Amino acid sequence: EGYSKLFNPLHKQYNSCIIRIGPNHVHINQPETFDEIFKVGSTWRKDSSFYKYFNGLDAMIEPTQYRTYRTHLAPLYAQRSIDSLTPKLHVDLVVTAERMAKSIETGEPVNMVKILRTLSTSMMLYNLYSQDILLSEYDGYHPFLKAFELLMTQSWLMVNYPMMGMILGLIPGTSFAKFNAAFGTFLKYCKEWNDEDERIQKLETAESLRDSHMKRYLAIDPNNEIKKKVVPHPLEDIFNFIAGGSDTTSYTAACAFFYVLSSSEVHSKLVAELDHATSVIKDTFDYNKIQNLPYLNAVIKETLRISCPVPGCIPRVVPEGGMNLGSVNLPAGTVVSISQLAIHFNETIFPSPDKFIPERWLGDDKKSIDKWNIAFSRGPRQCIGTTLAYMELRCVLAYFFSRFKFKLTGSCGDKLR
Repeated sequence: EGYSKLFNPLHKQYNSCIIRIGPNHVHINQPETFDEIFKVGSTWRKDSSFYKYFNGLDAMIEPTQYRTYRTHLAPLYAQRSIDSLTPKLHVDLVVTAERMAKSIETGEPVNMVKILRTLSTSMMLYNLYSQDILLSEYDGYHPFLKAFELLMTQSWLMVNYPMMGMILGLIPGTSFAKFNAAFGTFLKYCKEWNDEDERIQKLETAESLRDSHMKRYLAIDPNNEIKKKVVPHPLEDIFNFIAGGSDTTSYTAACAFFYVLSSSEVHSKLVAELDHATSVIKDTFDYNKIQNLPYLNAVIKETLRISCPVPGCIPRVVPEGGMNLGSVNLPAGTVVSISQLAIHFNETIFPSPDKFIPERWLGDDKKSIDKWNIAFSRGPRQCIGTTLAYMELRCVLAYFFSRFKFKLTGSCGDKLR
């Protein structure tokens, strides 16, 4: 069990909505407290002792700095910009499906986890660098993806034990040394793509018209001292955007495949809805209509709830004046966490939380539980890539489940659980 799955049982064991999980760190399982912490205009700040090991957008504690950087990038992740990405995703899906069809002819199972990671990373790189980087055309699994996959298995270890990583990283064969080698490979490719995008963006050609992180960085007014100071070079924040924009999406999509294929009833309902929309998906690939398919959306929301792409703590600091929670007073400076997993598995909000039930998002009380769809957080700190993630999840699931008949093989279910 992951440590974050222990929070709700501990709250029950001690019959308390608040438990201590560190010397100056408590966990709270009251949903209304989540509302207070993550509302617009909240004075709760991120815990710098945790977020200082991140770079860029995720590491910005002060709201004014964060707002400056987010506003700088926001047009890239707005609905209009994301809608313009659907033709690129459609081409990727068609090419990927053709490769999958060849595997079917040989009777070999396909590794959907790697396929989904390739698709989501390709989309994120396209938004970052305005280039169509064809990861899927590499013979096998692209070295960049191999390195990225290793980084994601070790990144939380590095975040929590940074000094140990610096020391043990010098010893060949350790997890930290492998992490450093993989990070070197990761940065090598990112720098090549970054340099190429910078070259293109400095040209006055049709190629340079497409927006990107580099295009926006180069366009910063040299007289705007605040933005020059706050907005980092795109390479400095590249890992956060690729990790947050591709790993979480591909993981969620893989979980959706597992849960849908684990229930014949859910699978049948989803395929039936997609069959009725086959022309929208296979012919016109009309995202405006795909995004309004109710059961597809319910499957995605339920997958986000039960898989929880960010399962750990997202610590915040009690502001000046402290906070009273029942008979407990939390003084200013106390670190408070309310894990999304604790909300997603709250039995009052989501009865039978361990069961995959897409229908819960379609019932009469769907509006009341929609507010607890917090996989992307909430308020001004909500994930900047939420719109992109939903577009990918809807299109990928709609296309593949309308094109192929899937079934689980081997022990993949045990591994995903």
